[in-house]
Amino acid sequence: MNLRPYQAAALQAVREAYRQKHRAALVVMPTGTGKTVLFAEISRLAKGPVLVLAHRQELVEQAREKISAWCNDVVAVEMAHRRDFTRPDGSRPKIAVASIQTLRQRLQHIPRDAFRIVVVDEAHHATADSYREVLNHFDAHLLGVTATPDRSDRVPLGEVFSTVAFEYDMRTAIQDGWLCPIQSFLVQTQADFSGVRKIAGELATRDVEDILNQELHLAEIAAPILRERRDRPAIVFAASVAHAYSLTRVMNELAGDPNFAAAVDGTTSYELRAPVLDRFRRGHIKVLVNCALFTEGFDVPQIALVAIARPVLSRSFYAQMVGRGTRIAPGKKDLLVLDFVPSNCRHSLAQAVDIFASANPEVQERARRIAAEVSAEGQAIALERALELAQQEQEAQEASVAYQLKKRDPFAAVGIDFSVYVRRSRGGERASAPQLEFFQRSGLPAAQVAQLSSREAEALREALLERKAVGLCTPKQAKQLVALGIDPRNLYYDEAKELLREKKGKARAESE
Repeated sequence: MNLRPYQAAALQAVREAYRQKHRAALVVMPTGTGKTVLFAEISRLAKGPVLVLAHRQELVEQAREKISAWCNDVVAVEMAHRRDFTRPDGSRPKIAVASIQTLRQRLQHIPRDAFRIVVVDEAHHATADSYREVLNHFDAHLLGVTATPDRSDRVPLGEVFSTVAFEYDMRTAIQDGWLCPIQSFLVQTQADFSGVRKIAGELATRDVEDILNQELHLAEIAAPILRERRDRPAIVFAASVAHAYSLTRVMNELAGDPNFAAAVDGTTSYELRAPVLDRFRRGHIKVLVNCALFTEGFDVPQIALVAIARPVLSRSFYAQMVGRGTRIAPGKKDLLVLDFVPSNCRHSLAQAVDIFASANPEVQERARRIAAEVSAEGQAIALERALELAQQEQEAQEASVAYQLKKRDPFAAVGIDFSVYVRRSRGGERASAPQLEFFQRSGLPAAQVAQLSSREAEALREALLERKAVGLCTPKQAKQLVALGIDPRNLYYDEAKELLREKKGKARAESE
């Protein structure tokens, strides 16, 4: 087995980070691109024992299986009743996987230098107190791997990791063919979340549950899932445990099959969940419903529909859920994401287009609108296509603004609607010589200002002085920026000065 090109690049980046004396390196790779394979290879090559930390039983077992297969070696497990590396005889295996909860309780039995490298799977949890206690115990190099480095509680991962050694984004992974394309379909519902409180970065679960557990809303979520699913294996993320089971009941009733969908939750033991998951993997269960149980580390590549049947505020949390369906699989063309959009919600909910976060919020908002318009016509749209169209719209708008500023209205360059002052200039004395001189010094055409009454000319002068008082760019700067195709209306004086300096420097260098 060979590493994929980006995995090999990540491996070299981690090695380089350690060579540069970084003790704690972070790797960011989207769900489905083989983070486990990466740290399995690092474990295989390490010149000393390696510990892998995970926070749930499924993740521990999954990591053990993958690392063991990749390294062709026995991987020890420290979890619950299993004590594979806190043995009475003191022997230590080379590679071990442990649950954070168990290890935290047994630290006193493990030497600080027991491992050369400690790996944190789903490293966005590393700032939690339980992780910090364990990580601070060991004198070892630290490697964190995650798909979503941004946390909803805004605690930066930089408090644990000193460098981001390697980053591979989802859009590039799709373009490279390592993840499947994503289609977005928005479903409008009658749910009203306008009065729901926000707690710990998300909408209050109990409030949301009370709304979504009403039969009307259960039906308006279940029916589109059945309609759009066709033959796609589907996973649904519900608002709560009660909502998951209610939604499963309604889907089975609509499908006329008591085994069509199944719900699982974290209160059920792993031993009882495992048979349900096996039936889902085999296709005997068509839809798996859960409440935040499988946002991480649940690998069923065949999943081709992800339904977000709950409001989500955190982009990273949302991306983790969508990541359950981004893996490629034989016969799988794409992933369909169903977003259920409430009729009323004062909070801005995450949607599929937000996964490819744009640096330009206007482009992001345009992409949201395009996705909504296409969905209203009964069709899905590829996320990349939505963003491409949004970018094209934004560029066309900016070009139009630049043209209008340059060719039609010099006052628009400083955010002033000159026509308003003209309409109000009825009768009375014309603009005085001192007023005209002020506008000329400001870089505005005195001939146009001469159309104004003295009163409106004074109002316009006050508007320009107010811009200056808050630090916005001068009309002279705005005029030069417009000539360069830059919209200066909301630029500050210092920003405009720096932009003009850069442009002049670039032009001078090109002429030489």
